[in-house]
Amino acid sequence: MTLSLTEDQAGFRSMMAQWPTGVTVVTTTGPDGPAGCTVNALMSLSDSPPLIVLALCAGSATLGHLRRAGKFAITVLSSGQGGLCSDFSALPAAQRFHRTEIREVDGLPVPDGGVAALTCDVADEIPYADHVLVVGAPRWSEIRDELSPLLVHRRELKAVL
Repeated sequence: MTLSLTEDQAGFRSMMAQWPTGVTVVTTTGPDGPAGCTVNALMSLSDSPPLIVLALCAGSATLGHLRRAGKFAITVLSSGQGGLCSDFSALPAAQRFHRTEIREVDGLPVPDGGVAALTCDVADEIPYADHVLVVGAPRWSEIRDELSPLLVHRRELKAVL
């Protein structure tokens, strides 16, 4: 199938769905408690100094909370956390944390059970198109090598064994 991606948003989304990617939950604090959403647009920016970049929709409530807090946490989901992925992408904000245990690290809510987690201070943000690129400076991290990551490919969640 060949598509003109400049004119076909659905075609562009279909093409990007071919790229397997990890799944994360980004969390922060809000005025009514923890806030967060599912994000798969995450990358390393630099290792000296350590910096990461994530992309959030410009109208995201999580982005607003993240800006006010000035910090956020990222949890790389494990293969058994498909339900958490769905909760943080589909449920109303007030219900997203109902099926997960969270702990507080650096004053941020961090869901348990991920392959890795880190907390970051907001170092910068760059508005671009309908998203905002948020640059984070990591403060704390944790890795659980015994767990396998959750991936998304062709809009389906896949467990890596």
